Amino acid sequence: MQNTDKFNITKVVMGADPLGYELKEAVKQHLQKNGIEVKDLTPTNDVDYFSVGEEVGKQIASGEYERGFIFCGTGMGVDIVANKYQGVYSALCESVETTRLSRIINNANILAMGGIIITPYLGKQMADAFMKTPFSEGFSEAEPEFLTQALSEVKTTETRINRFNQIHAN
Repeated sequence: MQNTDKFNITKVVMGADPLGYELKEAVKQHLQKNGIEVKDLTPTNDVDYFSVGEEVGKQIASGEYERGFIFCGTGMGVDIVANKYQGVYSALCESVETTRLSRIINNANILAMGGIIITPYLGKQMADAFMKTPFSEGFSEAEPEFLTQALSEVKTTETRINRFNQIHAN
């Protein structure tokens, strides 16, 4: 089953606004202690949430990083902005289980957390689940083929939405 003993990604990108900064620091230190290379786009706590979502989203969308972490007060603002990028599947989670399922079902590549909601202890557990859980494995109620097909449809839908947005942009 998922949540193996090893991280399956060796480097990540992350960022936080002032309300998510403390949680980001705890998660960053935890990942680094476990041998993960962390690119921190917000080494100080003076960055707006929309800039955090944009910068981390851009790093994932470009393919430079496979996984990322974003933090603000609720996690919602950074999540909304990051998800504007094609190929970014940011999941706002508040538990280990929803984090695990975001990987299994949705192949989430960014984990968004709220610094006023998530404790550092829980944030570290969620980071472990996000890093260790593979896509489409161990979900007994759905076959891996279905999840792979569903993700393909999401990507197709994403392309249609982007075309729509380009046509209707003012």
